[in-house]
Amino acid sequence: MKLGFIGFGPQAKENIIPCCQLISGVEIAGICEKDAHRRRQAQERFRLDCGYSDYRQMIDDLHPDAVIAACYPDDHYEIARFCLDRSIPVFVEKPPAPSSRHLEELITLARRKRTTTGVGMNFRFAAVSTRLKALASGQLSSISLRHYCNKPTDPFWNYASTLRSFLHAQTIHSLDFLIDLCGPVDELAVFGGDEASVIDMTVMVTFANGQHASLITANTSPHFVFDFDAVCSDGRHISSSALWHMGVTEVGKVYANEEEKRWSEHWAPSPLDSGYQRSGYAGQMAEFLAAVEEGRESRISFASVAETYRCLDQIESQVAGRRYIPKPAMHSLTREAV
Repeated sequence: MKLGFIGFGPQAKENIIPCCQLISGVEIAGICEKDAHRRRQAQERFRLDCGYSDYRQMIDDLHPDAVIAACYPDDHYEIARFCLDRSIPVFVEKPPAPSSRHLEELITLARRKRTTTGVGMNFRFAAVSTRLKALASGQLSSISLRHYCNKPTDPFWNYASTLRSFLHAQTIHSLDFLIDLCGPVDELAVFGGDEASVIDMTVMVTFANGQHASLITANTSPHFVFDFDAVCSDGRHISSSALWHMGVTEVGKVYANEEEKRWSEHWAPSPLDSGYQRSGYAGQMAEFLAAVEEGRESRISFASVAETYRCLDQIESQVAGRRYIPKPAMHSLTREAV
């Protein structure tokens, strides 16, 4: 499978390209990079005949089987449109589009062209995520998620506000994590919000299946935090810290000395884990490329993040004091089971 890559920054070099190289039959046919120094690095590293500064020329010259974009988000929407117009499968890092309207345009075009798409939602495939789904299957009652970071504190990616920058750079991951776990959202309420460069809010979510969640998120942490506590109806409590360690406590389970309290079981990744599996990058790229090969919609398609975008819009609307945003037509909420 011939792949054309757009962008050769840290995300592409450290995560996306190495994960693709782990998959048998993948060929790095070309790399497009606007920066001349990084473009030369890509040529030398992968022994490419030439480097491209224009992705359109690369695609027209190489006719890749799929395009993978890990570049500045400003370009994601136009790259996706260019590829879909030519029925070329395309994967872009998040966010795939600057707004829900733009995303709906891409979803419609992808369906009309019957072309595979993918979005970089690696948390869906993280080792902790897959174990949480297995442990809580059919029993999850509620989950509390804490997602802290230290950026953005100013608008970027040509967005007009720090809030939208934060939602599309950070909250998109934590909210999508919850939606992937629990399904479509029925109600959502936001407490707190943004003031100047500080964002600190709690989002209360009720899902259509009756499960509920709280998301506490802020841009004031000195480092990245992604911890959760999940409560199951069968008396099981599942906790995780930093997408790494996982603890499980069960009501009525007997441990040493016939004790039932103050004991728990713990899981941690193998020290030989590459990191790509643990973080979910390997899983997301394997899923996208398998979907391309099989000619089907991927589990990380543009359509699969429509509900996440709707909820991001609702958070932004509530924080800004605007009106409630209704649910779109049901076709936008359709997602394949993970």
